[in-house]
Amino acid sequence: MVSSQNIVSIGRKKILIYFCIFIVLILLIKLYQLQIIRYSQFAGFAEANRVRVIPIEAPRGIIYDRSGEIIAENIFQYNLNIIPYEFGASDSGYSWLANLLRISQGELKLRVQKNWRGRFLPVKVGEDIDFETLSVIEEHRLDMPGVLYSLEPIRSFPSPANLAQVLGYLREVDREVLKNIRHFGYRTGDLIGWKGIERQYEYILRGTRGYDYLQVDVFGREVGALDNKKDILPKPGNDLYLTIDLEFQAYAESLLDGKSGVIIALNADNGEIYSMVSKPDYSPNLFSGIVESKVWAELRDNPDLPLYNRATMGTYPPGSTFKINAAMTALQNHTVDEDWSVHCSGSYRLGRRPFKCWKETGHGKMNLHSAIVNSCNVFFYQLIRKMDIDLWAENARRFRFGEKTQIDLPIESVGSVPDRKFLDSKYGVNGWTEGNKLNLVIGQGDLLVTPIQMARFAAALASKGKIVQPHLGLKYFNKDNNQFTTFTTKTDSLGYYSPENWAFVQNAMYDVVNFYQGTAKSARVKDMRVYGKTGTAENPRGDAHAWFIGFCETEVHPIAVVVLVEHGGSGGTFAAPIAGKLFTYIKEKGLK
Repeated sequence: MVSSQNIVSIGRKKILIYFCIFIVLILLIKLYQLQIIRYSQFAGFAEANRVRVIPIEAPRGIIYDRSGEIIAENIFQYNLNIIPYEFGASDSGYSWLANLLRISQGELKLRVQKNWRGRFLPVKVGEDIDFETLSVIEEHRLDMPGVLYSLEPIRSFPSPANLAQVLGYLREVDREVLKNIRHFGYRTGDLIGWKGIERQYEYILRGTRGYDYLQVDVFGREVGALDNKKDILPKPGNDLYLTIDLEFQAYAESLLDGKSGVIIALNADNGEIYSMVSKPDYSPNLFSGIVESKVWAELRDNPDLPLYNRATMGTYPPGSTFKINAAMTALQNHTVDEDWSVHCSGSYRLGRRPFKCWKETGHGKMNLHSAIVNSCNVFFYQLIRKMDIDLWAENARRFRFGEKTQIDLPIESVGSVPDRKFLDSKYGVNGWTEGNKLNLVIGQGDLLVTPIQMARFAAALASKGKIVQPHLGLKYFNKDNNQFTTFTTKTDSLGYYSPENWAFVQNAMYDVVNFYQGTAKSARVKDMRVYGKTGTAENPRGDAHAWFIGFCETEVHPIAVVVLVEHGGSGGTFAAPIAGKLFTYIKEKGLK
C-alpha cells in the first residue's frame, strides 16, 4: 500500500481561514442591509406588487347663485389610466393602446411622461372615454395588465347665463405648476381653479381625494379586497353661493349680445354684485372635460378677447361721467358755487387751440346744475382752469380711483389718475399745459378707469359716501360642520363732503335722466327714481366708447348700474337705453 503525505504550511491555512471569514462577513453585511436597513424599501416594493392603489377624485363644490340656483355642478366621466410597472414598456402594448385611443404612440408616451407619478401609481392617458372603448378594455383585461379606468367628476354649467369670465375655468396641474403648490397636496394631472371664481375660492371648492385598495396577483389581476386596509372615501368640496342673481345675469347678457362691453349692477349699500357681464364671452362648457387644442387656440388668439374680463381688467377713459368728480371738488372746496355760470357757444379757445363742446351750436348760459344735466364741455373747461390739478386728482382718489377695488377675482387693473407729479414724469417739467387739464376734466387724456371702479363710484354717489368693496362671494356651506359661513367685506365712509353737496349732485343726476334735456332720458323708468350720467369717451382705435353710470332707488337699497359699450358712440344714444332696460327689469321683476 502506497501513501503520501499532503503538507500545507500554516501560513496558507490562515489565509484560507481568513478568506472564508471575509466571505461570510460580506454575506452577513449584505443580509443585514437587505433585511434590516432596506427592509422598508423592499417591503414597499412587495406591497406595491400586491396592492393596487386607485385614487378616487373628489367632486368640487357646487356653485349657486344668491337664491340657490345652480351655476356650476359636477357630472362624471370615465378616464383611462395605466400602471407603468404592470403595463410594461413594450412597443406592442403602446401600439395597441394608442390605436384604442386613436392617437399616435408618441402622443401616448408624452401623456405618460407628463402625468408620471411613479411605477406603481396610475397614470392618466385618456379622458372622457366612450362606452365602446370601455367595452374593449373589459374584453382585454387579462391580455393587457395595468390598463384600468376610473370615474372622475368634471364641471358642468346648466345655467342659462354664461358668467364665463366671472367663473373662470380649471386646468390640469403640470410639473411646472406643481413646483409651487406641491405642499398643498396637489399632484400632476389634478385639476385646479385657474381663473375667476374657481381660482379665487379654490380653497373652498376643492375636495379631498379618496383611495381604493385592491389586492392583485403577480399578473396584475384583481383577486379581492385587502383585510388590513380600509378604503378612504373622497370628501367633496364645500358649496359656494355667489351674490349673482342668475335670471338677471342672463337678461343682462342678452342686452350686450353682438356687442363688446360691460354691464355691472351692485348693491350700493354693501357691494354685492347682482350681475357682471363682459362681452364677447364664451360658453363655460367648453372647459368641461378636455379642452381641445384647436378650441383653446381659437379662444386665445381671438382678436375680440373673449377670455378677457373687461369689467375688472379693461381700462378706459370715462368720458363725461367723470365731470361729477370736478363738480364735487368745486363745491366742497368753494371753487365756485351752484350759481356760477358761463356761456357755451360750442367751443372754448385756449391759446390758438379750440376745445369743442359735443353740441356744436352751444348750450348757451350754463350753471353747475344745467352743465351736468346737459353734459356741457365748455362749462367744465372753464371750471378746471380755476382748479389746481392736484386738488382734482386728490378728490378722485377719495373715491378710490387709481387703486384696486379688492373685488374677489384674481386679476384687477388699477387705471391711472394723473396729477402734477404724473404729468411731470410723463411729459417733463413744463412739458404739459392747461390743455391737458381740459382733457382730463371731461374724462379724456391720461385718465383711465375700470368699469368696476365706476360701479363703486356710482354706489358712493347713491349712498352719499359709502365706499363699498364689490364682491361676488356671498357665503359657503362648510361640510365639516354643516354650517354656512358668510363672507365679510370692508365698507368705508366718506365724511369729507357736506350733505348739501351730496344732495346737489344727486338732484343733478336725477334730472340727467328725468329732465327733457337730460342726456340720459332714455334710461327713464315710469314711477321709479332713476339717477344717472352719460359719457362718450373718445377712442384712438375707432368709434367712441359709450358710458352710463347711475343708480335707482328700491324699497330695500339703491342699486348702482354701469353700462359700457365699446365703440358704441354716444352714451346717451347707446348706453343709456340699455340701462333703462335694466332698471325696468328691476322695477317689474325685482332682484332675488
